[in-house]
Amino acid sequence: MRDELVLRSLRPEIFVEETTSVVETFQNDVLRPILKYQHELILQLTQSDVLFQKQISQSITIMQKRATIKHFFLMQPNYKYFLVGQICGLMTSYEFQFYLNSRKEVDKRLTNMLTERILSFYC
Repeated sequence: MRDELVLRSLRPEIFVEETTSVVETFQNDVLRPILKYQHELILQLTQSDVLFQKQISQSITIMQKRATIKHFFLMQPNYKYFLVGQICGLMTSYEFQFYLNSRKEVDKRLTNMLTERILSFYC
């Protein structure tokens, strides 16, 4: 059994305003702290991917880089879900079950958050 206290203790605290939807609460309470914790790993993974580096380096403006990242995720779903797996691996069993039940909406939010995090490094 996964030790939920250990998993939660790894996450940095993030203070956000109160939210209205359950998925938004999940985003702020689970996804954001895990993304912050995994930030360096995510950047190392993108820096080590030659194909990703080639595509992002050809983009000039921030908008082009954002579009390139989203297009890369679309064309390389295995890569995208590898990054998603880095986040899901630090979820508790309950959180992962919520993720599975709301996967479409959570993946959309998570993809946007990953895009912005990666974009912040390349701009």
